[in-house]
Amino acid sequence: MPKVSDILKSNVAYEFMVAGVVWVVVAIWLGLVLVLWPALTCLVAGLLLKFLPSKRITWAWATSSAVLGLLVSAYQVYVAIPFIRGTFSFVAIETLVGFVLFALFHLVLLYTGYSPAGKQTK
Repeated sequence: MPKVSDILKSNVAYEFMVAGVVWVVVAIWLGLVLVLWPALTCLVAGLLLKFLPSKRITWAWATSSAVLGLLVSAYQVYVAIPFIRGTFSFVAIETLVGFVLFALFHLVLLYTGYSPAGKQTK
């Protein structure tokens, strides 16, 4: 029976594409232009992992894309924290939980997308 980490590593290109699509949905739904950057980088990382898995730029792009998504998610959490005790507490809590979960997803992407240039990714 395969390990969960093996399954995640074998489908890492699709995971990056899913993250990019989620960022696009968040950008459209919340009207945040800031999150279009991680959307673009995640989609490109997914394409690079799918079509050029053994190139050096693929490893660097995937790693930096996961870190960018993590940083933008952390920033969105930071922005939502002051609104927890106000009129917009329900929206702030939803935003906070959503972006914390998405930050954790980017940590998983960072772990699964990290493979040195000498190793072949699937």
